[in-house]
Amino acid sequence: MELSYSLPALAAIGYSVAAIFSKRALDAGFGVLRLSLVINLLFVPVFALVLLNDSGVTGEMSLLKPVLTGGTFFLGQAFTFAAIRMGDVSVQTPVMGSKAVFVVIIVILLGLESLTGTVIWAAILSMLAVGLLGISGTGPTAVLRTIGLALLSSLFFACSDTMVAFWGRDYGGTCFLFLMIASNAMLSFMLVPLFREPIRLVPRTAWRWGIIAGLLMAFQALVMNYSLTTYQNVASANVIYSTRGLWSVLLGIIPLACLHNSSIPKDLKVRSARLVGAALMCLAIYILFSS
Repeated sequence: MELSYSLPALAAIGYSVAAIFSKRALDAGFGVLRLSLVINLLFVPVFALVLLNDSGVTGEMSLLKPVLTGGTFFLGQAFTFAAIRMGDVSVQTPVMGSKAVFVVIIVILLGLESLTGTVIWAAILSMLAVGLLGISGTGPTAVLRTIGLALLSSLFFACSDTMVAFWGRDYGGTCFLFLMIASNAMLSFMLVPLFREPIRLVPRTAWRWGIIAGLLMAFQALVMNYSLTTYQNVASANVIYSTRGLWSVLLGIIPLACLHNSSIPKDLKVRSARLVGAALMCLAIYILFSS
């Protein structure tokens, strides 16, 4: 498999594992917004690793583009955590699959990438697959609010990915990524006034899970964004990255799932929907590779 595909695939697996540790940290009492701040701060030292092999800025040197990209990335995360805190996670998670479709729409409108019908169909199928894989059967509440916040999150993340892919190369990639993530970290301090409790009250056990989750989330984000700046294939990369929904289901049936006390759904309808979702995801990947 080419690196342009294998890197997003690795990031998808990393995200799924990081999500399990994040869930464990939240169950231990970390708090959604406090965990968001810690994760965003951990992004900085991890992304600093790319500077060790930095060849310098290859194009125009302007702080506007990486700062704007970092702000867009922060808004994507802010709406994600708003959906988690104010809405229903069982609805929020599958709606996030719309990111692949938003990316295709943005790329087409801006004429930034040559897209074929197969890539567009793969993006649509991956979105449907994530939706089916995310079904929980728990009877979601505040559905419309959750859908709205999750769609905004997907849109901002899609914009961020596009900016990274087509602005990052002007900086040689690595410098752009670090400036972007540093901007995101600085903006994250805006979350502090929204904390329900001070961060010093986070339980010690929650810190352990939160640090692991943050490091894993940072490394998967680094892999994904490095792929975008290197290959600029933002549409196909996001189709592959959508497999995180599939991996989340698969991880639910192996011992790693015990970290957050999950179990295989017993509802036949839920299991059937997830099976169809897994099949659609495999079909989307097959369509993408066959093209």
